Amino acid sequence: MVIGYITENNNILYDFDTMRRILRTSRSTLHRHIKKNNIEGTRYKNQFLYSEQSLFSMMELVLLEKLNNINGLQEDKRLNG
Repeated sequence: MVIGYITENNNILYDFDTMRRILRTSRSTLHRHIKKNNIEGTRYKNQFLYSEQSLFSMMELVLLEKLNNINGLQEDKRLNG
């Protein structure tokens, strides 16, 4: 279930758990990316909401990280195999 909020300016905001489910990462990985990239959230009803642009930039970071992990594993197999 995706939870999104629409602001008065038609910006779409996502809560932390929705972003975690979309990105399929752990909570700690998502927190690390948020802090590392200084992504600011909006606090609403005791939860932080992040913009759609933030979600897309996080998707890019997670994708690159996973591709680097796959390339590293393939490189290890080639060297050891």
